Amino acid sequence: MPTLRFSTTIAAAGGSVPNLLTGSKFEYMPGPAAVIVYATATVAGVELECSAGNTVETDLLELPVNTSVALTGPSVQDDRVAAFTAMAGDRLTLRLFNRAGGAGVIVRTLVEIRPL
Repeated sequence: MPTLRFSTTIAAAGGSVPNLLTGSKFEYMPGPAAVIVYATATVAGVELECSAGNTVETDLLELPVNTSVALTGPSVQDDRVAAFTAMAGDRLTLRLFNRAGGAGVIVRTLVEIRPL
């Protein structure tokens, strides 16, 4: 089961990250799989959009705020934000949007890909 971890800083207020998976070997699915996404942000107002192929799986979900001083996580027990299936050849896209307006927002993301 592939597991991908990202710690991403969105530098500008109103900024975005077009796709966390750009350049990853899992940007395009090698086979059918269940995809589970866990995420947290350091401030409220950060949103996530997930898509597989031509299907939008989540539409601007607001991420939970990471209250840990050490910025650990996300927790697989508390911070699951999306779960969906993807077929072979589908392009996975995880877009981040900083609607909060703060600069230097840190988003921590864990993506599990479970082959079917």
